[in-house]
Amino acid sequence: MKPVVLTVLVIVWTAVVVLARRPNASARIQRIALTLAVAISATLFAVMFWRDPQPQPSDLGQVWAGSRALLHGANPYDAVGPGRSFNWPFPLLYPLTAMLALIPFAWLPLQWTDPLFVAAGFGLFTWAVTKERVASPALVALISLPALMTLQTSQWSLLLTGAALVPWFGWLLIAKPTIGFALFTAFPRWKSAIGCAVFLIISFIVWPGWIAEWRATFASAPHVVAPITRPGGVLVLLALWKWKRPEARLLLALACVPHTTVPYETIPLFLIAQTWLQAWTLWALALLAYIAQWWTGPYTSQMEYWTSGAQWIVALMYLPCLAMVLSRRNVWPASEPETPPLLDLAGLMGRMRLMVWVGRGRPGFRELPSSQTR
Repeated sequence: MKPVVLTVLVIVWTAVVVLARRPNASARIQRIALTLAVAISATLFAVMFWRDPQPQPSDLGQVWAGSRALLHGANPYDAVGPGRSFNWPFPLLYPLTAMLALIPFAWLPLQWTDPLFVAAGFGLFTWAVTKERVASPALVALISLPALMTLQTSQWSLLLTGAALVPWFGWLLIAKPTIGFALFTAFPRWKSAIGCAVFLIISFIVWPGWIAEWRATFASAPHVVAPITRPGGVLVLLALWKWKRPEARLLLALACVPHTTVPYETIPLFLIAQTWLQAWTLWALALLAYIAQWWTGPYTSQMEYWTSGAQWIVALMYLPCLAMVLSRRNVWPASEPETPPLLDLAGLMGRMRLMVWVGRGRPGFRELPSSQTR
């Protein structure tokens, strides 16, 4: 298996290098080639990892099991948990939207679902971060410890980060609403907002009462807390000083939404790096945070282990990211309009009221539908 994988990787990446060196290769072709190479590589590594017996299924397994239960008309929250049909240490902590998003993979065995899901995450992230330039510093995230953990546990972080930057996939943000909200705060798009709203409506049509079932699982997850509550986390509020910058809003929102503060959830922080030096610094700090957590052990409980890891991540990743953000001017990025539309709704409504007020004084004026008052 390993010689075959190595051979395929050599062929794929040699083709990418040859294509990149061609003088007439467009940036779009380079992006497509790089995205495919990353997705294929991630698939192969995931297949190799799950080919050997593992102590427990991937984190995606619980969502996969919930999707299969949903397809059979059963309650997914009854199917997942300690001693249930899908034996898992915790109840199903994901919303119904996550299970609906995974339904296209639910008919496959989990050993194939994991590699395909990982490939989608690595591929979408690569495509998204190379939009402005192919050699984006954010690509360092793909070979970081957080990405390795994402691959080994089939996590959503790479997929959601890419979805936030590619509006046609923005509806995926509602699959994990906490991290999705933080990403949407940084990169608000109408397509993403509408997609999430439509997908949420579909989930209520499928099962009107699912939110109550989902909320009932929260009590079993005391480790899911906002990083801002950790020692030093309150300092991240200083990012408000640079609120016009998407990376400032991303850092602040990630610090404020409850989530399991572990390495794989730090993938979005790599979007804050603007230079290769900053990206490699985050790469090293992520590894250092993991080493520091291991070094300060052993721990008497799983909760103590999670708490220690979260504290090190805040100290060694969130606060350095805060320093990066505070060193920049509080201006809208050149790649965006002066004020992103979803962040200036108040101004838009004010202008509409002014138009109506002025128009009423004109002969023959009639109020237009909101879609025409632009």
